[in-house]
Amino acid sequence: MTEEFAPRAERAPDEAAIARAHAIYTPVMLSIYDVVVHGLSNRLAWGCLTERLLDLYRSHLSADHLEAGVGTGFFLDRAGPLRFDRLALVDLNRHCLDRAGRRLARFKPALYQVNLLAPITLEIAPFASVGLTYVLHCLPGRMSQKLTAVDHWRPLMANGAVLFGATILGRGIAPNRAGRALLDLYNAKGVFNNREDDLASLSDGLRQRFDQVEIETTGCVALFRAA
Repeated sequence: MTEEFAPRAERAPDEAAIARAHAIYTPVMLSIYDVVVHGLSNRLAWGCLTERLLDLYRSHLSADHLEAGVGTGFFLDRAGPLRFDRLALVDLNRHCLDRAGRRLARFKPALYQVNLLAPITLEIAPFASVGLTYVLHCLPGRMSQKLTAVDHWRPLMANGAVLFGATILGRGIAPNRAGRALLDLYNAKGVFNNREDDLASLSDGLRQRFDQVEIETTGCVALFRAA
């Protein structure tokens, strides 16, 4: 496993909100994250089975992949190929990088600790696929502001590369009681920032940036592919 760190980028807005959004991802929290999120919340609160997200990865993951916002490395571990030609893990939270890096050590990933909302100046060759799963609903700002992150990553996408992922919507959905409770709790604590996130703003933002966009909703979750 190689470890690289990007040069310090210019400061992005809403740094306090960004810090609140990722502060919860401590080693203790990450040790139970897969059970809480992929084992319980996806099924009971968000109405999107984890297997559906794994299918998204199986359909679009390439052997030359960049994962933006890595969590615990769950999806790459469960749905990844037998080998990667290149695998890059990008996240602001060092605990997430460390845990995902250990979990995916067999792939020898390169780790980059950067702010996804700040301009990215990584001097690496572009990738064929970029994963962005359960990240947008955590980022502060409206969807139009969140998707500026995609503009920062475009130089890291090769011609014909696919951006894919999923996000939990906060508006225009019909969550059950558990979903409403978690949306209220997570937004109050700053873990989520998705009160204004809806399908239209996600779709419009992606279509402004990509020629081919596919989006579907399952429960509270929007799953997307753009190229």
